Amino acid sequence: MTSMQPSKPPQDTPGLDGPDYLALVIEWDDDVPTLVKATAPDRAPSTGHQIITVLSALVALVFATWGIRRLRLAK
Repeated sequence: MTSMQPSKPPQDTPGLDGPDYLALVIEWDDDVPTLVKATAPDRAPSTGHQIITVLSALVALVFATWGIRRLRLAK
């Protein structure tokens, strides 16, 4: 039975020493312009959108209640 030997001696293996090492230097400039948050347009949500939002919340509440009751009955 033969043992597996690495094909390269350890001193030839690339590492952090020598020319195989690459350094990345990132400089941060403090003079970066600040970002301004965009504001939403000054318009109220439509009535249809409000109705859909309320109905969606009610459906989620009914679904959660149904799921909790089903879990309690499964015990």
